Amino acid sequence: MKVTFVVPVLIISVLSCFFFPSMEQEPLQAKAITPERAPVQFEILDVSGKEKTPVGAMICLVSLKDNQVRLPPDGRILKRVGSTQEFYKGIDYRSDDRDWIGPVRKMNGKGDNNDRSYVYGLIPSVPHWKEPIAHQVKPQFNVSLEPGKYRISVYRGMEFVPVRKEFTVKAGESSKVQLNLKRWIDLPSNGWYSGDVHVHHPTMKKTQRDYLLSYAEAEDLHVVNVLEMGHHRGTDFHQQGFGKKFRVSKGNYALVSGQEDPRSTFGHIIGLNLSALARDLPTYDFYDLAFKRIHAQKDALVGFAHFSWNGCDLPRGFPWYITTEAIDFIELMQFAKVNRPDYYDYLNLGFRLTAAAGSDIPWGSTLGECRTYVYTGKKTLNVDDWFEGLSEGRTFVSNGPALSFMAGGKLPGTEYPVKKGTRIKIQAKVQGHADVGLPEILEITDGNGLVKKVQRTRHSKDPTLPPTQDSLELVFDYEVKESGWITASTRCSNGALAHTTPVYLIVDGRPTWSRKHGPRLIEKQLASIKRIENEFSKRNSVRAKGVLKRLEKAKEYYAKLLKAMSG
Repeated sequence: MKVTFVVPVLIISVLSCFFFPSMEQEPLQAKAITPERAPVQFEILDVSGKEKTPVGAMICLVSLKDNQVRLPPDGRILKRVGSTQEFYKGIDYRSDDRDWIGPVRKMNGKGDNNDRSYVYGLIPSVPHWKEPIAHQVKPQFNVSLEPGKYRISVYRGMEFVPVRKEFTVKAGESSKVQLNLKRWIDLPSNGWYSGDVHVHHPTMKKTQRDYLLSYAEAEDLHVVNVLEMGHHRGTDFHQQGFGKKFRVSKGNYALVSGQEDPRSTFGHIIGLNLSALARDLPTYDFYDLAFKRIHAQKDALVGFAHFSWNGCDLPRGFPWYITTEAIDFIELMQFAKVNRPDYYDYLNLGFRLTAAAGSDIPWGSTLGECRTYVYTGKKTLNVDDWFEGLSEGRTFVSNGPALSFMAGGKLPGTEYPVKKGTRIKIQAKVQGHADVGLPEILEITDGNGLVKKVQRTRHSKDPTLPPTQDSLELVFDYEVKESGWITASTRCSNGALAHTTPVYLIVDGRPTWSRKHGPRLIEKQLASIKRIENEFSKRNSVRAKGVLKRLEKAKEYYAKLLKAMSG
């Protein structure tokens, strides 16, 4: 359905949580080419290894004369950024056109959901990227430019140092500009592979699949979970198929089909690693049945979308269906935000929830702008291993820094049996780069709050100078007094964030909920359930009766949990 009437921004924001495509933007306008223009040839190389390798990347080209963005290949001035509508229709990769560029994505400035989500506010979509836009280019491309001075900025995901280079174009003179990208860290060499659990784009055509793979390469993102998006009327972003037969890969980059469905006023559910679309309209709002349909498929996972910003009616449905114990992961990071308070509440209620991150592109600005790093321990990507690692919680989420964490030598997601009073070693380290994000603080948190933290130190000779440490580390002994959880998180000076899934500490086989905090948190969940009950109690539909029945089961779950905590 195409929306063609004028709608206030607030209403547009709400509609994006459901199924309305965004309004189309005006087409880009080209600036007339003059005889004074000169061709500039660009080449982007990965110089991390012994060999220089041509690579695609994301760029922004700006004229220093008028501070306006110029676009390949004709140097036209950017008049409008791309819209979400482009992704509904699908973008075709043109392999035979060296000067093909990807959609122009808004990276900064207030969004209206047609260009980027309003949820960012004024936060940059990628913390280290201060340019107004970014778009994909091939390893070699040409631009015809008027004489003058220009700045080109280039980045390739989070593990490469971004490049900013100024150059001058002279009338009638062709020129070449080489741009060298180099890794500041190589996480795959240590067995960690990045993924995005929330991407929307059709894959019905080969050119669409080629686009997503080339985009993944340009962002150096390894696992792209492409979600068909459902609603009560149907689905959008149609997938060619589901299951291993329909996975598409190129080197260490892979596309895997999944779903965002059901999507109702009770929240949005993600199904990953599916073998078939799991969808049933007559029981659409009975989320426990949706979870069973997804989990009935071998190795499929259930996730909850938009957790990071309490989006699309969280916590409206979440306190109800978290009691099914069928949620495998939550989008802890999205739109440059991490929701630590709610995450810690649900961990203190004893739930196991793996931390994941999803861009929600096209409402997110770019593919992999926040990432789920999964430990597989392998030197090359194996998609099955990646999903196994996600299932077991061997993850951290990040939009910049690299965060490692172990408790008693155990990776995040591990259920670690420990005797009461045992002292275990906590090891945490965050690494960053001055051009990506320098770690400002590293924190270790358990069910009772902050355990230990370390902050960057200022320059010893001149405290006014910015600190330059590119890593922070904590190593200490931690006494295990009761069952619970422990986790690591970090924040960088530019606002970049990272957070791990906890290690779950099991003492004498007891659950990991908090006897101290649990009763208050249960009261909070019951208040949310009560609001839904009040809404549906006067209705007599099959849907209303089904919802009320499930709310009653959730209340019984919390009653048993409260009794156990009081015992």
